[in-house]
Amino acid sequence: MNRSAIVFLICITLILAPGSSVANPGGNGDGDRDYSCGGSCHGDPALSMPSDATIEITTGNEAFSGQAVAIHVTIEDISTPSNIIGIFILGSLNGNSDTPEDHGWHLIQDPNGGSSNYIETKAPSSGSVTVTWVLLSPANSGSHSLYAEIHHGSYAGDKAYSGVSEKFEVIVQDVPEGLPGLANDWIAPSFRVSGDSSLLSISTRNSTDISVEWMLDGEWNPTSVESVCIEETEDFCNDWEVSIPATMGEANILYRVTTYNGTFAVEQPWLKMGTAPPPFEGDVWSARAHSFAFALLIISFLVTLQARLYPSIERDILDQTQIVASSEMIRSEENPGWLWNPESQEWIEDPEYNGGDE
Repeated sequence: MNRSAIVFLICITLILAPGSSVANPGGNGDGDRDYSCGGSCHGDPALSMPSDATIEITTGNEAFSGQAVAIHVTIEDISTPSNIIGIFILGSLNGNSDTPEDHGWHLIQDPNGGSSNYIETKAPSSGSVTVTWVLLSPANSGSHSLYAEIHHGSYAGDKAYSGVSEKFEVIVQDVPEGLPGLANDWIAPSFRVSGDSSLLSISTRNSTDISVEWMLDGEWNPTSVESVCIEETEDFCNDWEVSIPATMGEANILYRVTTYNGTFAVEQPWLKMGTAPPPFEGDVWSARAHSFAFALLIISFLVTLQARLYPSIERDILDQTQIVASSEMIRSEENPGWLWNPESQEWIEDPEYNGGDE
């Protein structure tokens, strides 16, 4: 085999050889993503380095068809320089249509208060973190699978690292007739505006009553609040409003709903609601007009400042009278040193005459 063929084969091998995916130190934000992310997070897991972290999934309560269940994901031995770790909850590892929603689950709330199957959180210095998704179980009873996947960077460089848990089977039981719970189409609110004390709407099913308790994130003693039925049917009330105190700053509220059907009670998982700053109120064209006016003000100020600080140019004031007057005179070669004035009809001495010297 000649040298050219060897070089050609080496080049083809380098082109086709898969490389390690590069990490995104700043993260990508929460969202609904499949196992492979479509390249939107760290790329295909096949191109990432294997993570040394251990991943475990547990449930917080029994799973009944169409009822809320808390899914806890615990990750240990995380090592990442950015302290940011991306965590997935998945229904399969196919690479597409992997979200729990694709497999019959319904996301009520993610660990950050939203409703996404992928979230980003900070890894504590201990290297261990536990996050919780609240899902409605599939309508079909039986065995249903869940997986947890992580993405993170490493101190070894800018390589992307990923890991996935073992398959976790959730046995979904047939729901007893009339079992009270949260409505299938209800999604817990992620945030309230800072200082907003408006009522919180909660949708349930098969409920004759509910009770709600809340506490600030980090506290341990919940406080009960009154709930008001909004629309009552013949046997049940499934639309409720609850008054939870307003929060300020970046405070998070944890609250838990207990649904009742007569004397039978079902305690739902804890939910989280964050605090968001007030939204900008105004017309976009008004904002643009204000920006344009402010820009004109700045330009006017700079022009005025330049006019005051720029050094003035002093020009010598020359008497042009003689030059103009001289330009009107007529020189004569016969009378050097003299100019003929046509107006006065007389000879005038030439001020520019130097006696014939060149």
